[in-house]
Amino acid sequence: MADDPKGFSVGVMEGWQREPKGSQTDYAAPTGGDYLRIGVIENAGQSSLDNFRTLEKGARKRDGYRRLELTENTFRGRPGARWEFVYTSDESGRTIHAVDQAYVAEDGTEYSLYFECRYDEWDPAADQVFSTALRTWDEDGR
Repeated sequence: MADDPKGFSVGVMEGWQREPKGSQTDYAAPTGGDYLRIGVIENAGQSSLDNFRTLEKGARKRDGYRRLELTENTFRGRPGARWEFVYTSDESGRTIHAVDQAYVAEDGTEYSLYFECRYDEWDPAADQVFSTALRTWDEDGR
């Protein structure tokens, strides 16, 4: 379990390294490539679904972009959305699988739990990284 200096806690894989990036915090696999990104947007001003729709406009410009899912949902009792897609990495040329669960907390802050890995390594039935993050996530770091 990572108790992050930004105030949240989340279960991450052993050996993964924290890499802060502005309003986002990455937990990256030691082997490179795979990472879990936590995004925090205070006073979000829009729903997670609307935010994802805006972000998707930019994502569509990536080579090989294909939406797998973009749906409104409820996460931790709050309104949220899930966005799942694939794209081709500019750096490696490999197909990447990405999945993002976001929600707006009671105080108006949007939290996003985003995971990406090589497409050929993604197996939803055997997923440990993203499912662990979703199961253990606590915005208040408890």
